[in-house]
Amino acid sequence: MAGSPGRYLVNLRQGRTGEEWRESTRTPQPVDWQAAETLFELALIERAAQGFVDPATAPEPALPQNAASVPAPAQTPSDPAAVALLQQLQAGNWKKLDQHHRNRVIWRIGERRLRGAVPAMVDLIARGDVMQDYCLAWAIGRCGDAGAAVAMQELHARGRSDAVRRIALQAWLMLADGAALQAHAARLLADWPAVLRNAWDQQDEEKLLSIAAGDDEWQGLSKSDWLEQLHQVALSQPMARRLLRTHLKRMRLRAGTFRAVRHIYKAAEMAGDAELWGLIQQRFDTDTHTSSSQWIYVRRAYVKYAEEASRPDSKVAYGLRTRDYLRRRGWRTLRRLAEDGDAAYVRMALGVLAAMDDSDAGQASARGGRFYDSYSYWMVFNRMLRARGHWLSNRPGTSWYQPHPIQPDDRRQEAFPELWDAQPQALLSLMQQSRCAGVHEFAARALADNKAFCAALEPDVIRELLRSPYLSTARFAFQVARQRFEPGIPPTEWLLLLIQCTLPEATQYALDCIVRDPLNYAADPLLVATIACAPLEAVRRQGRMLCQVAATLPGQAPAIVMQLLDWLDNCADIDDARNAVPPIGADLHWLIENPLRDAAAGAPYERLLQLLGHALAAVRLLACQWLILHPAPTGMLPGSRLAMLLKDEDAEVRGAAVRLFGTLPDQVLCAQSELIIAFATSAEASVRRGVDPVIQRLSVADAGFRQALLAGLLDALFRSETGEGMHADLVAWVTGPLKDEEQLADTALLARLLAARSKGAQLLGARLLPGFRPEQFDVAAWAAFGRNPTASVRQWAFQAYRSAPQRVRSQMEAALRIFDSRFDDSREFASAFFTEACTRDDWTPLLLVNLCDHQDPAAQRFGRAMITRHFDVGDVTELLDKLSQHPSANMQLFVSSWLESACAGDVHKLQRMEPYFLSVLSQVNRGRVVKSRVQAFLRAQAELSEEIAAFVARVFARQVLTVAIADKAQYIEGLRTIQQRYPGLPAAITIHTPAAIAGRGSKT
Repeated sequence: MAGSPGRYLVNLRQGRTGEEWRESTRTPQPVDWQAAETLFELALIERAAQGFVDPATAPEPALPQNAASVPAPAQTPSDPAAVALLQQLQAGNWKKLDQHHRNRVIWRIGERRLRGAVPAMVDLIARGDVMQDYCLAWAIGRCGDAGAAVAMQELHARGRSDAVRRIALQAWLMLADGAALQAHAARLLADWPAVLRNAWDQQDEEKLLSIAAGDDEWQGLSKSDWLEQLHQVALSQPMARRLLRTHLKRMRLRAGTFRAVRHIYKAAEMAGDAELWGLIQQRFDTDTHTSSSQWIYVRRAYVKYAEEASRPDSKVAYGLRTRDYLRRRGWRTLRRLAEDGDAAYVRMALGVLAAMDDSDAGQASARGGRFYDSYSYWMVFNRMLRARGHWLSNRPGTSWYQPHPIQPDDRRQEAFPELWDAQPQALLSLMQQSRCAGVHEFAARALADNKAFCAALEPDVIRELLRSPYLSTARFAFQVARQRFEPGIPPTEWLLLLIQCTLPEATQYALDCIVRDPLNYAADPLLVATIACAPLEAVRRQGRMLCQVAATLPGQAPAIVMQLLDWLDNCADIDDARNAVPPIGADLHWLIENPLRDAAAGAPYERLLQLLGHALAAVRLLACQWLILHPAPTGMLPGSRLAMLLKDEDAEVRGAAVRLFGTLPDQVLCAQSELIIAFATSAEASVRRGVDPVIQRLSVADAGFRQALLAGLLDALFRSETGEGMHADLVAWVTGPLKDEEQLADTALLARLLAARSKGAQLLGARLLPGFRPEQFDVAAWAAFGRNPTASVRQWAFQAYRSAPQRVRSQMEAALRIFDSRFDDSREFASAFFTEACTRDDWTPLLLVNLCDHQDPAAQRFGRAMITRHFDVGDVTELLDKLSQHPSANMQLFVSSWLESACAGDVHKLQRMEPYFLSVLSQVNRGRVVKSRVQAFLRAQAELSEEIAAFVARVFARQVLTVAIADKAQYIEGLRTIQQRYPGLPAAITIHTPAAIAGRGSKT
């Protein structure tokens, strides 16, 4: 140090290249040379323990000869970082480290799996703090030295904390042999509750999962402890491994079991169990945290979330901070493996990438100038696969976005690409197994750079990739395939791969090749059959053209037919066969009916019979259609096989079986009329279509068959329709091949058909009615037809009325029943017809009263109009008594208009009308017009005679006691007038003079 001879300072500078370096010092005050040298060496040791290497002493790294070779992880003393870590365990250097740095050195040894350090680490057990023992157990387990298993057993038994005992047990499980693991699993299983042991003994995985998912608690064993035990048993029992994997996928991350999930997560991280670790890590990215608050109300008080979460009986778990920590921890684990050049990085990354599923992804969105895609909130996904892209993230790295609309980017964006280049097989496995489009895009980009590996891919692998539902993988396979034959014409085997591909451009490429040289490719029966059976409709259309070309080549058509039969035998194995095969079967039916008809007719009959028992209905349907075209007589078909088809679960197959049945000889079919009727009345349209040719053919030749068939069809028409369109088909047969049957000319049958509730019977009646004359029916039948729901039947009835008005007038009571119709056109016709055609002589009081008493308001109006039109005052008196009894407000109003002329001044007539007066005057809040009219009429009549006044007084006196206040004054006034005019009548009311009451402040 200048100005102070013999005194020195130890200063440090550290940072990344291109960034500002951070400076620090180990000597606040100047020290002598020996102390400065010691501090400097200690600083070097600490940096070496952290993985830093002195570039002056580090060996020159050898450049990889190809993309598949990278430096192996530091495992030997020749690795400077490993040597530096091992040197820290030497007694002299160990003493110089504080406890924190000691723990850090041990942890780094475990991360790098330096097995040579295990003896020294065993000696350090119980010689430091609890965290040191934890780090030692963790590191010893990862180093994999089985000689330390006993030490881990001892530490598990005498550890100073639950965490130490738990991690020591995990270390022992990693070091123990198979027999020890089996014995440990047997001890755990023996202590399980009886319900779990029984399910385990029965090897019933679904029952075990159901029990685990339930809310029931088990005596003596918590679900959290059971889950950890299941993880330990899974180390030696494959079924337990499957159970654990499935349960971890399904279970909720909640208090009570989350602590076990966290322990399993750390154990999987420690053991390098990529599958379990990746599964749980991805759940941290996809499962929303339970709470983001720092305080929570529990046990009747507000407490800090962290304090409650740390309790053994905590009511909360998996909060925001916990979730963010575990997400960051997952990426930290991967990053350290990659920075150490450890091949385990790819293995652990595969675990988490394999757990990613598009069903868990979010939705693309844009907010505040930031554009997010489906994977923007998966931290590990973005850290691994988008580290070198145009993506930005928030500070904690929990959401990733781009400042502009997201565009496809073909550049490689993943972190540590050299590690992926070293293991191309891992990329291939992702493309074969992943259920995430983002992972497929990464793997396809990365693997495309490994030209040598791609060139060595087997055709079966390329075929599998071409069929991938993920376009990026299919497009990669397409490019690899094209490199195998371009430039030049693609061989048939490669064209077959492209035809079966899910990538549109690959399929179109193959079709373009075929169009350029159809004669060449038509010579390959397998290729033609493959195109004809392709899942895409556009490809199958090309197959039609190719089949037509192939049919002109000698011997090709029979070979294609045999290939089609082979495909039909095995098509149940294709993806989503139940939905994919039916449209293919329809196109194959066209082929065997047209260009391949002659060859299809020569197909082996036994092969077609075998297809009748195929698992897919579409294949059974095609087999039936093929047999119909086959020249072999249908009589060769076993009866049991035909019966099975007629009872098939698929309606289309049953319909085809009926058509196949219809190819039997006519004499055989005529004896099966009941079966044919059953087919004709089937609920399935396909079955009815199938039997139609049989009915058309047999109805021409056999009268007995026609009669039996007609009886069966009529019976079905009187019943409810069991399938859509069934009645329409039956009517078409009855009015078609059976139209000349004598039974259809029966008027009684027609009346039954039109009066039936069944729509099918009504439809047939409407079709048959034009063949009948009106004089074949009476007027009552005409009226019934006028009420029919079918418009054409009603029109026929109207025409019948018009054609014989005299006959209608002679049967007025029956004719007027047309007013009972619920259809407006019938009532309008009836009103017009009877107004024009009938005179006063045709109307009787009874007919008019019945009309006025009709339930339909239109009929009532018509009746009142007829009374007004055809009757005078004297005639209406007889009607008024009957009409006054009608409760309708309109009828009461009509009667009130006739009171003056019909019963004025006649006390006897008024007395007969008393029920009418009381009914009208007793109405509350309605009938104001008629009520006012009756009140005025009665008050006027009271002035004519004392006898009438007595009658009116009695009516008014009754109403005073019951009516509303609004009408009471009218009745009191009327009674007072009657009393004044006729003082001799008994007083109906007594009038009291009110007493005078002096006002306040007045003088008496």
